[in-house]
Amino acid sequence: MTPMLNEPRRSAATLVGVMTLVLVELRKTVDTRAARWLLAVVAVLTVAAPLVQTGPWTFPDLAGAAQLPVSILLPVLAVLSVTSEWSQRTALTTFALVPRRWRVVLAKLAAVALLGLAAALFALGCAAAFAGDLDPAVAAQLVLVELATMLCGFGFGLLVLSSAPGVAAYYVLPIAWAAAGRLVPALEPAARWLDLSRTRVPLAAPGVSAQEWTRFGASAALWVVLPVLVGLLRTARADVR
Repeated sequence: MTPMLNEPRRSAATLVGVMTLVLVELRKTVDTRAARWLLAVVAVLTVAAPLVQTGPWTFPDLAGAAQLPVSILLPVLAVLSVTSEWSQRTALTTFALVPRRWRVVLAKLAAVALLGLAAALFALGCAAAFAGDLDPAVAAQLVLVELATMLCGFGFGLLVLSSAPGVAAYYVLPIAWAAAGRLVPALEPAARWLDLSRTRVPLAAPGVSAQEWTRFGASAALWVVLPVLVGLLRTARADVR
């Protein structure tokens, strides 16, 4: 009798497989007209970027050019993957179906990572087609950079939980910090370690040194790991209306 009484109380989260939840969140991320247009623009720019490059067509140069539209524009979808639930007031329905919020957030994170991985591989494929070769080390490094960029946008979305302010914060705060590091001499030493736009540059070429990896890790901890962790706490405690 007891198991039958408890059966209706079983949460929907136990009935939804992890992969199913990730696929649902991935579909929600790209299932709007604006998202499809953004993906189309990114795809066109990614193909076109290597074509306008001058000089020797080496794979690192072309890969960096092809990756640029992806890194600049695609993180908007990472921000919106979180904020749209709250801006469009569908969070109540989502968390009613899957009451454990961390499962929903982690599914969104996985969906964003898959989208970033697919975009990075597309950009690298374009670069390899034009260059005629492929540098596996540089390719892996650029995939890591793209994942960090996407998760940075995801973290800002978790922190703000509002679409327009989230997108604005993602673009304005890192740019403001990068500008301050270049304009204020006292901030220059810190900017070498904590400016993600600067520390990711060496990863577009082979032969990354240990210090360059450490600097990239430090900046990623500030702009990726910290926003995601703080955003997870904020999302767990935010009122759903």
